[in-house]
Amino acid sequence: MRQNGERKAQESKQVAAALGAAIAAGVPAVLQSLIAGYHPIDIAIAMRDLNRQQREAVFVLLSPEDSGVVLEEVDDEVAVELAEGTDDQAMARIIDLVPPDVGADLLNLLGHDQMHRILERIPDQYSAELEQLSGHAAETAGGLMTSEVVHAPMDVTAGDVIAHIKTQRIPPESLLYIYVIDEHRALCGVVDMAELVTAPPEQQLGEFMVGDVVAVTPETHQSEAVRLVDQYDLRALPVVNEVGQLLGQVTFDDIIDALQDEHTEDIARFAGTSPKDRLAQSSLQVTWLRLPWLAVCFAGTLISASVITSFEDLLKAYVELTAFIPVIAATSGNAGLQSATIMVRALSLGYVQSKNVVRMMLRQAITGLVLALLTAITAGVAGHLLLGTWEMGVVVGLAMLCAVTWASILGAIVPLFFNRIGIDPAVASGPLVSTANDAVAILIYLGLAAVLLRLWM
Repeated sequence: MRQNGERKAQESKQVAAALGAAIAAGVPAVLQSLIAGYHPIDIAIAMRDLNRQQREAVFVLLSPEDSGVVLEEVDDEVAVELAEGTDDQAMARIIDLVPPDVGADLLNLLGHDQMHRILERIPDQYSAELEQLSGHAAETAGGLMTSEVVHAPMDVTAGDVIAHIKTQRIPPESLLYIYVIDEHRALCGVVDMAELVTAPPEQQLGEFMVGDVVAVTPETHQSEAVRLVDQYDLRALPVVNEVGQLLGQVTFDDIIDALQDEHTEDIARFAGTSPKDRLAQSSLQVTWLRLPWLAVCFAGTLISASVITSFEDLLKAYVELTAFIPVIAATSGNAGLQSATIMVRALSLGYVQSKNVVRMMLRQAITGLVLALLTAITAGVAGHLLLGTWEMGVVVGLAMLCAVTWASILGAIVPLFFNRIGIDPAVASGPLVSTANDAVAILIYLGLAAVLLRLWM
């Protein structure tokens, strides 16, 4: 997988280099011929390695169909640049050709004035549909859905539906399911396309539809839509309003995009930065995105430093204790991150419910205790051998036991707490857990040493 990713990245740079060279040559015919030899998705990926002037020089030579693919695939900032540099009539033509959900997403990226100028150049019926779709938040099922769905009453036959489909221009990803509705457009059931084409032509949809339909509302967050698709092995997800009327569907390609967005967001926040980091155009932007959590970490290290300073007399008397400060802090920190990672993933997949929170916490606590015992025994032996006395070994071992147990429990609790108060748990599960663990682990270690060594020695 890694080699394949590196190969794709190399190919993208090669495409960008070839396009850049053709632009520098100043011969439009050469550039046009080169563009014609590439798939529009390859061009979209190569756009990342071109500057704004180069992107615009390539984009203006694309067909409206290919332009729509490129705008759908490039990063939002690049899409805005290209749209701003394109004539309103040309943009209207591009948006008129792309699927409604893609068109709505593109409109949402534009300024208010440009969006309305473009809508004025699109047929009224389609522009009204785009305005309705663009009214939903980007990270919701409504923001992902397309209004392109095949629906029919339950008394319509399989043969009639197939005949209807043949007369329409419907994207393949929108033809996975046939939605069965009543006279009020309320969703009653669903028919898989494979079942439709194999059913007797005269058989009515109501006779073989699946009545128990998994659906979402426009306000459903995309993470929940992803979870439902994964849980029920769906290829598309119908979207209904509050009274159950069919509005559209979220297709598998949009689910994949949403899944990638969720993973990118979680990984970025887990690392203490923002998903916008990779899209930032300047070092200053990246700095401001990363600085807040670095400040949290810095504050945490100052707390750790103050803890160490408060045990100055102890460390002067037993300077050898300092050797195991990083060992205990690092081990407990890793244990906390392991626990937090599992809990964040369980929350994102919907595995954590109110009825099983206690059971999951108990499992994390037991796991943490077992890990703590194993690392404590190892650390105690190492402390005895390296520091020279059995008393030192006991101090190190007990400190490791307490610190790792504490870190494992904290790593599970913090994501649950943030999730309960409505904050993305991934935000709290990287730098915050590590910082808290370091300070407490050092306090546990030196505190135990202060008590036990004064008793024994």
